[in-house]
Amino acid sequence: MLRRIAALLRHPPPPPQRFFFLRLVSGKKEQEEEDDPSPPHFMVGYLVDSCGLAMADAVKASRHLKHLKSPQRPDAVLRLLREEGLCEPHIRRLVVSSPRVLVADAAKTLEPKIRALRAAGFSRSELAQLISANPNALRLRDAVRKIQFWRTMLGTQQKFLKLAKNVHLLSCKIDGEDTPILSFLRGVGMSSADIAKIVQRRPRLVSSRLKRIMLIVEQVKSLGVSPGSAMFLEALSTVSNLSEATLESKSRLLRSYGWSEDELLRAFQQFPIILRLSEEKIRRAMDFLLKEAGYEPSYVARRAVLLGYSIDRRLIPRFYVLQFLKNRGLPGGDNDLLTAMMISEKKFMAKYLAQVQQALPGIVDSYPEVSTMRNAI
Repeated sequence: MLRRIAALLRHPPPPPQRFFFLRLVSGKKEQEEEDDPSPPHFMVGYLVDSCGLAMADAVKASRHLKHLKSPQRPDAVLRLLREEGLCEPHIRRLVVSSPRVLVADAAKTLEPKIRALRAAGFSRSELAQLISANPNALRLRDAVRKIQFWRTMLGTQQKFLKLAKNVHLLSCKIDGEDTPILSFLRGVGMSSADIAKIVQRRPRLVSSRLKRIMLIVEQVKSLGVSPGSAMFLEALSTVSNLSEATLESKSRLLRSYGWSEDELLRAFQQFPIILRLSEEKIRRAMDFLLKEAGYEPSYVARRAVLLGYSIDRRLIPRFYVLQFLKNRGLPGGDNDLLTAMMISEKKFMAKYLAQVQQALPGIVDSYPEVSTMRNAI
């Protein structure tokens, strides 16, 4: 199952000869720059003194500004930005990511765009946050229309601003009322609510190439997760971030605990997040469930969500509470571990831990400290 994902998502690297050539060219260029005896452009010092850039960032940014003969335009741009509420960290972030903003015409180009953003409902502080995080807000002619599109989809201004740092969102092509990718996702059966969640969780996904999204969706469907299912959103998020190396490593790890190919597939269908868990977390949870708690690999495969809970604060403590109740013949001791894991802490304490407290006064004060639970229960 995991290898099938990798085969479809793998992007073959350029031939080794090309990498070797690129290293030679890059190394030669870097050496030439290091050996260049000419004095630095005046904008290097300007970027350090007026914009607060570190020397390395200033040198890099100055390469885009070598045609400038005076600081007249940069002065006008910085003056406008400060008047509009951008503080030094905002300006520094903006100039590092988009140094060419300093050569824009402050009066004819930037000021009208800033007024349009203000008219779109951004306060001074929100405007500063937006511009510094996403220079496309000033660079693109249709930025306001695209901002309004994403803001409407997400529901609130704050949700949009949280995603503003993804510069590709404002670069997406919008055809009428939708983008090609969002239109495709609607077409395969995803609801508007789930699409909004995808935008919030994986903004790079909805701003990538349509062919890539189509490939990922088809792969998720081939793994038995349909667009209308509750797990499709998580499966899509998971598969879109998988690399071949991660797939192979986690496949080997899960198989080393006795899972079959079919069990891996079922586990993914029930709990796609399993492939986003760290190997350390998987290993610790499986070691506990199989070696200490005594469950069979097939039991865990059918309840893969167990691996996603906190090991020290939920999985281990709750297991030992159930063990205590079972050993004493008390109500709840024979309940399935997953049933006890899924309820809230408040309900668990009332339904299960309260009975342990009667037999072991003071145990609540130590719960859920793992060593205490092991020793006491």
